[in-house]
Amino acid sequence: MLLEAVVALLVIGLVSAAALDLVSAQLRAAARQPAVLTAAALAQDRMTTLQLLSDEELRRLPDSLARGEFAAPFAGYRWRSAATRSRVESFYDLRVDVEWSTGRYTLASVASVPPGTRVTR
Repeated sequence: MLLEAVVALLVIGLVSAAALDLVSAQLRAAARQPAVLTAAALAQDRMTTLQLLSDEELRRLPDSLARGEFAAPFAGYRWRSAATRSRVESFYDLRVDVEWSTGRYTLASVASVPPGTRVTR
């Protein structure tokens, strides 16, 4: 009878420890969510900028489009972008990395830009 009680307490303890671990992981994810959502929106904004560039601009990505920091209220975020020619003609592999003090978010895409294409702005 005593042995059964000890085994039951052991099982309850293990289940409780696993449940607490799941709760703490959920709390960490919830605390990180606002920063990740903000970074995702900022990365999408930078990606849209890259997708609007001409073939020539993508080949020689200016420093002002290759890296930078966001203005207030997003001053804690910085970004880095890259455009590399794909193996397929007229395609570019685009990548935007947004970093902040506790994390990083990466967004990648492929853009089709025929050679000599000019975008009117």
